[in-house]
Amino acid sequence: MKLAGLKRFSLSGVLTFLLTSLLFSSGASAETTLKKSSQVYPKHCVMVTGTASVEGVSEAFARQMAIRNGLKLASMQNNLSIASDQVVKDYTLTKDMTHFTSNSKVSKFIILDEGVKEPEFDSLFNEKGLKKSPEEIEQLKTYQVRMEVCLTEDPYACNNVPGNHYQPKLVIARPVTTDSYGASDISNLLVGYQNELERRLRNKGYQNLTTLEDSSVIDPNQAVGPNLSPEVLDPVRERTGAQFLLLSVIRSASAHNEDPKLWNDIKRFYNREVQPNARYIEVDSYVVDLVNHKVVSQKRKGFDIKGDVVVGRDRPFGTNAFFATDTGMVFHSLLEEQTQAVYGYLNCRPVETRIIDIRDGEYIVFLSRESGAQVGDELAVYHTFGRPVRYQGNDLGADSKPAGFLKIKRIQSKFAVAEILAKEDLIQIGDIVRSW
Repeated sequence: MKLAGLKRFSLSGVLTFLLTSLLFSSGASAETTLKKSSQVYPKHCVMVTGTASVEGVSEAFARQMAIRNGLKLASMQNNLSIASDQVVKDYTLTKDMTHFTSNSKVSKFIILDEGVKEPEFDSLFNEKGLKKSPEEIEQLKTYQVRMEVCLTEDPYACNNVPGNHYQPKLVIARPVTTDSYGASDISNLLVGYQNELERRLRNKGYQNLTTLEDSSVIDPNQAVGPNLSPEVLDPVRERTGAQFLLLSVIRSASAHNEDPKLWNDIKRFYNREVQPNARYIEVDSYVVDLVNHKVVSQKRKGFDIKGDVVVGRDRPFGTNAFFATDTGMVFHSLLEEQTQAVYGYLNCRPVETRIIDIRDGEYIVFLSRESGAQVGDELAVYHTFGRPVRYQGNDLGADSKPAGFLKIKRIQSKFAVAEILAKEDLIQIGDIVRSW
């Protein structure tokens, strides 16, 4: 087998088809796959004090918020990038915006001291020197957590915070192809490709996944891309409990003959069959966030093959006989790269799910054992309120605010049972639950 070249393409150009029934509607752009480095990244430890107001909330809730504040402060003390955007008009500064981005991650943290701190003596009096009321003094109290936080700049490290061992649930959709004629010599292509993705992700250690058996209809005369409509994605999320959706499009598997025309004419003159000796295979991969209805990762990969490219229907996709062919070896490479990219993106990604029921003071969370959840884990709850925000016909989601924290009591095969650890606001069915 000869690989004529490894090609990467942009999806921002012209795309040639439309999936009409489930998952596709507009184009996107490609990314470069990062490969893990063997570089050793030093750790940098800092001392920080996280604070949170205790006004109107329990100490348990304030403690959790203070820990988050401390970790945020720590991450801003190492490898910080600052971007400033200023606009001056008529010698007057009309716009001044600064962005702070930390490139460090928390490798570990230890709580050294914590508790409610009373306000300073000078804060007890107003501008006139009169002592403030007990209600005003109560508002000045804060919960403080003194922490030692160690940071790393390793881009492949996970933030070592509660919940970082979780795996978000992934649903793998059955791939589609726009080149069924070019792939006519390959049997079991779509189902086999889906099964291989699932098998390889599980072999890498990603267990929290399932498959979507629906097929899709293709209109080859339109552009293609993931359909991000909530009407399309929400039923998938509700049915599977997944946080992310993996889509694959086999854009090309066409085989052709590249010998000179004269040589092929001679073969035909002697009744010799002109066999394909070249093939171009191209696959698009999309990871879709089912919660926020957006594409979060996308790739396109293509190979030109020279040689014995015809597979034969007697060697179905996924079998050893298939992967022994030149075409099978290329699909193996595509699958390995796609698996690595998906695993790299989802590994250590925060989990987001919902409360699906409340029974006798216990909260049922759509969180399976395969996610890595354990008894005793703490989960943050965000209460959603108000009508969904819509703009130009698009559903942008609903507003939310921190409402409390849950602690897992029991884990069943498909859900977890939790109890209130700290609560500030109303917690009800449908509220968002996050691992951190």
